[in-house]
Amino acid sequence: MSLLHTQSKSEQFMIRLPERMKEEIMRMAAMDGISINSAILKRLARCLREERV
Repeated sequence: MSLLHTQSKSEQFMIRLPERMKEEIMRMAAMDGISINSAILKRLARCLREERV
């Protein structure tokens, strides 16, 4: 995950989420003490790593 945070270039990406999913992500971010964006990146990075295996 650190690679995602150290990249010098990042792009904005708009995504539509079901309300319940958005609420769940917001809850997880609050529990982890991180931003919603960071919570999404953390989980996306983990998923991508797992798919490579």
